[in-house]
Amino acid sequence: MMQAENNGERDDIHAVLHRHWGYKQFRPMQERIIRAVLEGRDTLALLPTGGGKSLCFQVPALAMGKLCLVVSPLIALMKDQVGRLCEQGIAARAIVSGMSHAEIENALESAAVGKLSFLYVSPERLGSELFQARLPRLPLGLIAVDEAHCISQWGYDFRPAYLKVCELRERAPGIPMLALTASATPAVARDIMEKLGFRAPNILRGAFARPELILWVSTGDDKYGRLLRIMENVPGTSIIYMRDRRGTVRTAGFLQQHGIEAAAYHAGMAAQERDRIQQAWTSGKIRVVVATNAFGMGIDKADVRSVVHMEPPPDLESYYQEAGRGGRDGKPAHAFLLHAPGDEERLHERLQASFPDLADVRRTYQVFADMHRIALGSGLLESYEVDIRALADRTALSPATVANSLKALELDGRLILSEGVRTPSRVLIIAASSVVYHIRVTDRRMGPLLEALLRLYGGLFEEPVSIDELRLARIIDWKEDKVRTRLQELDKQRVISYRPRMDSPMATLLTPRADAQRLQLDPNALKDRKERAKDRLEAMVRFIGSNDTCRARMVLEHFGEPVDQECGQCDICRGRSSTHRTTTDVDRSLVSEPLSEYERPVDVTRWQMDELGEGDIREGRS
Repeated sequence: MMQAENNGERDDIHAVLHRHWGYKQFRPMQERIIRAVLEGRDTLALLPTGGGKSLCFQVPALAMGKLCLVVSPLIALMKDQVGRLCEQGIAARAIVSGMSHAEIENALESAAVGKLSFLYVSPERLGSELFQARLPRLPLGLIAVDEAHCISQWGYDFRPAYLKVCELRERAPGIPMLALTASATPAVARDIMEKLGFRAPNILRGAFARPELILWVSTGDDKYGRLLRIMENVPGTSIIYMRDRRGTVRTAGFLQQHGIEAAAYHAGMAAQERDRIQQAWTSGKIRVVVATNAFGMGIDKADVRSVVHMEPPPDLESYYQEAGRGGRDGKPAHAFLLHAPGDEERLHERLQASFPDLADVRRTYQVFADMHRIALGSGLLESYEVDIRALADRTALSPATVANSLKALELDGRLILSEGVRTPSRVLIIAASSVVYHIRVTDRRMGPLLEALLRLYGGLFEEPVSIDELRLARIIDWKEDKVRTRLQELDKQRVISYRPRMDSPMATLLTPRADAQRLQLDPNALKDRKERAKDRLEAMVRFIGSNDTCRARMVLEHFGEPVDQECGQCDICRGRSSTHRTTTDVDRSLVSEPLSEYERPVDVTRWQMDELGEGDIREGRS
């Protein structure tokens, strides 16, 4: 596992790349970033979506043969990367919300004794006593900070928990730090390096220009008619982004009615159903996924030919990240933004709604604590299920207000929210083997269950193992509910650590539960966040409303990348040309020119957007 370290030398990075990933060469900028890390330099890597950020820390860590600590706020992405590394025979674990004390201890000890090459942690875990106690023993070679824009209050997704990352530098001053993000303006980039305590500024920027991606803004009343026109003119796989959950269902139904294989995808669906849809779309059985922003992280599908935004995102960072999921194979792809009168007003309304009244925040906090019976002063770093609809019913607030209130608590550093991620049931045996043996041979109630566990699953004494209660029930000839009950009893007896499967959104308290009526939110921080959110929104509005500036130029200049020439293929550039009309099928697939002046008459009364969606926890949207 740590071959290079045991040999006393570093592996060649190209050998590592080929051995584990089968590639013969790196993508642009990857090798420069990796070599900077191996030279021990703190590095900020700015790579566009699809630029291969994960290899920039995975390859040097394996070449060093030391532990790489990866800090990331995205549980789904952590699980995806850990799963892929383990499939390749690379030892990796993640510490995330919902894990038991025993599971966390087990993962940290495995890292401390050199059993792991990668340890993924969410930022809120960095300040925990368990982590801090093990930190001096961790054989660190590299600290990788993914989604690094989250540490900057100038960024579009600031997380107070990320500020704890700088404490790692104090405890491990000689370890190089690699910060990675796909979206950072020059101001955010400077802030990232300052907040992480870089020993010297060092930015390596990949080209944000995506010449294969055709940016196209289309304005008109009939969005659904234009959507059909896109599906007719741009064949191949597509992602359609909506800002609310109900809209995904209605739009997918509309496409199905017109003979297009489509499915809705949002965080409110059961994890098993989300997995099924994602797999069907990845394998080509479904052409179109209509999704909220819950879809996209960790998606590795290169042949997406179109990404359609049915509404403007709240900022250019989100827009370009989502649009960038098209054309990763280097072949032409479209990024369509369908705009209609009134969209700007809705953007401003949503911005205003994302900063709820203090009274609503207090009420949401109180009801959340009551539902989970969290006593005053308790709950620190404990994770609890979030049911937006139940909270809305109990508070008599709208689902959108509840979601935005939880987001306000997150931005204030009181809790961290995570979307529902499917996590199978897990068991770790924590009792001594002699105790387990005694129960197996003498306890008629628990013995059969322990016997079945040990026969079906290996490594239960070493690390948490995913189990299937139904399979256990069939082996023992019990009912599944009985298996779950007995597993919970063994957990209470401290024989095992048992965590039932979960797929609900979770909230982890970062501070002990406080008195809701005395809860205060920092007014200056709220004012600053609102002003910055408004500035980002205005940049998005200018992008939509422009009729004389190349779309690609506007995006690239926003990210501080110099532009020598215009793209020549967006709706603005094409609109300047008198010879841009196309006739061949190939040309029509590359430039869907009629969109700017064509309105297809379609009865869309049933499919009009419902603005009262259930809300997206991650962004507090309605």
